[in-house]
Amino acid sequence: MASLSQKIPLPMSVIEVEVLAARRALELAVELGVNHVILEGDSETLHKTLLEDGRNFSSYGHLVQDIVYLSNFLPAFKTSLVRRMSNKLAHSLARKSKTLNHMQIWMENVPPDLLPVVQADLTSLP
Repeated sequence: MASLSQKIPLPMSVIEVEVLAARRALELAVELGVNHVILEGDSETLHKTLLEDGRNFSSYGHLVQDIVYLSNFLPAFKTSLVRRMSNKLAHSLARKSKTLNHMQIWMENVPPDLLPVVQADLTSLP
């Protein structure tokens, strides 16, 4: 398990932020040599686009193509649409990125201040 938080400069739209974050997550997975990846997110638009083999002619289509390309390096890759309330850690990491001057990665753990968020997520699992 790894956690990453990084400021994204000048995003044009919410969907572009979602796509950039997903691409960076897959880059990290490939860099770390992770074999099994489930890309969880609450963006229905991105989820549907990736299920359609990433064919997208929007302004962020090239970024979606990057995700599809990177997923080819992962032996087991799938996407999962989750509700925002089920993905509080991702939102907490995104909020944390606003205060960072550089990218931060946590290996085999999460930032200590977000441990209660992880524990709350785990207790809400069925």
